[in-house]
Amino acid sequence: TQWHIDSIEAQAEHILEKLSAIAKASGSSLAKTVKADVYIGHPSDFAGMDKVWKRYFPDNPPARVVIRYMGMGHKGNRIEIALTLLTNDATIKTQTIKTPDAPKPLGHEPQAVKAGDLLFFSTQMAFDSTGNLADGMVRHPSFPWYGSPGQAQMRYMMKNIDAICKAANTNVENICRRVCFHSDFQWFAESIEEWASYFPGDKPASTTIRLGGPFVVPGANTLLDLIAYAPD
Repeated sequence: TQWHIDSIEAQAEHILEKLSAIAKASGSSLAKTVKADVYIGHPSDFAGMDKVWKRYFPDNPPARVVIRYMGMGHKGNRIEIALTLLTNDATIKTQTIKTPDAPKPLGHEPQAVKAGDLLFFSTQMAFDSTGNLADGMVRHPSFPWYGSPGQAQMRYMMKNIDAICKAANTNVENICRRVCFHSDFQWFAESIEEWASYFPGDKPASTTIRLGGPFVVPGANTLLDLIAYAPD
């Protein structure tokens, strides 16, 4: 347990070394990762984690969702990582998805990765290509009761999600799984109402979780982790 007091960089490296060994024993490797879920203890840990990530995934990094404040399992823990991989002998084809019609990712990750007939999205929040909160996503301080930030941020994300889906030759209605994280549940009602408007038929399986506290992008109130069906 000594490593639990180490820096975010040292902890990230320790976990990725363990995962690399597990992948190898399973007939795979980190290079076969298609999706990563990364939980960090504080938004300030993102940069250090991303620095290590670039060393372990120098080319064709997996889709990645980064979530902060998830309640670490040991005092001093600053990061937990879960990976979805293909085996080395898998015949499933993978494709990195990229479109200029959606913002650049927050770090060393693609907008999405297609593996077989599944499309794994990276972190979806209301950020622009500079990594900052997009314009119009919060209420103006001079008009504190005007506007619906939860609805505005969901609408902005869905525009980007639609562009990524189209780049992967699928559509928003083919999203089959959603995990939605809110900074506070005050945003739930207006956010879910906007989300539901994109699915006139069956809705995707969905889980909603309140994190509390700020996200990696200051001012963001919602984070989406999505999987879509993308048949060849």
